Amino acid sequence: MSDTKNDEKLRILQERLAQIKQKQDTPESIRQKKETVIEVATPKNETPKKERKPLNSSWIKKAVIVGSVAYGIFYGYTNIDFNSFVPSFLEEETSEELASNQLEYKFNLIGNNIAIINTQNSITDEGSAKAMVNDLKVKGFKCNYFYLPENSNLTDKVYQVFIGPYENEKETNQWAKNLEAEFNIITL
Repeated sequence: MSDTKNDEKLRILQERLAQIKQKQDTPESIRQKKETVIEVATPKNETPKKERKPLNSSWIKKAVIVGSVAYGIFYGYTNIDFNSFVPSFLEEETSEELASNQLEYKFNLIGNNIAIINTQNSITDEGSAKAMVNDLKVKGFKCNYFYLPENSNLTDKVYQVFIGPYENEKETNQWAKNLEAEFNIITL
């Protein structure tokens, strides 16, 4: 009994080996033919879709960054008071310089206001100042002139002509409007 079973097992084993050998001997082109190819048919009036490239957003990022920087500079320029960043010791010096450069007049006049006439050309000689005063007196103005270094803190060697003195700024302004020149009203 054992011989028949062993013979049968041997025969089955030989068949299997033959099948394996046959598969190894078969060329690959035959195997490829056995594989099934499935194609999806497209309708005739439908065109195949083109593949889109992904959107390169690096230029958009750069534009946003440049725009943000430009807006920041604009905002800073229009809304920030850069004078607040000046150190306090520098502010004291500039305040003192402004105070020293501010024009101060020294008059012994009876009245409260005068109007100094601004001429286009500086009057550097006393004769021109006297001539201008005489013209104004002929027109009915109460006027005079002074030498700037003697009556102010400035050292410019010029003469200035003024009308007045008058009791209040309203009266001074009323007379000064009749002048055919620019003027500055000064409170004494």
